Amino acid sequence: MRHSPSHNKGMTPSDDAPALPDNQITIDAQTGQARSAMRRCWLLTGAMIAATGIGLASCVPANPVPAPPPAPAPAPASTPTSPPVVQAPTDWLGEPLAQGDWTYVSSAAATHTLFGPTPAQTLFTVACEPGNRQVKLWRPAAASGATTMTITTTEAVKTVSAAPASGQVVATLAPHDPILDAMIFTRGRFAVQVPGTETLYLPSWPEIARVVEDCR
Repeated sequence: MRHSPSHNKGMTPSDDAPALPDNQITIDAQTGQARSAMRRCWLLTGAMIAATGIGLASCVPANPVPAPPPAPAPAPASTPTSPPVVQAPTDWLGEPLAQGDWTYVSSAAATHTLFGPTPAQTLFTVACEPGNRQVKLWRPAAASGATTMTITTTEAVKTVSAAPASGQVVATLAPHDPILDAMIFTRGRFAVQVPGTETLYLPSWPEIARVVEDCR
């Protein structure tokens, strides 16, 4: 009995698997490539996140800079010492008048009326400086700094600032200062006080008005 040749002659087990179509091979390759690209993307993203964290960490100073100490409070401003002020005399109308007379003197720069026993022993001066329209009251006194001069009349009492000048103190007034009119119209006398000096009781003569009018 003759046997017919077998269809399985020379075939291997792998030959029994069906062959994959070409499009299936292409899809599998693309899927693998996509997975590889995704893994690379995640690796790159992780590396960038890590690098960003390192960069941010490097922006934060390791040790915070301490705040500067507060500025010291300014020293309190010193209050200037006020010039001494004397009290107006009481019962001054009964005090004896100073010895001397008023003498009117005129020059190109100013006019003066001087009171004293002699012009060389002047106790008080009323001067007009027409150039700056100022009336100045002078009293010999040993003052080293700012002081005051108090004028007492029957109508008014006024204390004005005075400054040392060449062995005297001088008070500067505007020509229409009311105390000048009070000196002119006082009842017979007025008093002049400068700290550290004897109070002067002076007669009110027309020479005072003449000098004041020179500045008006």
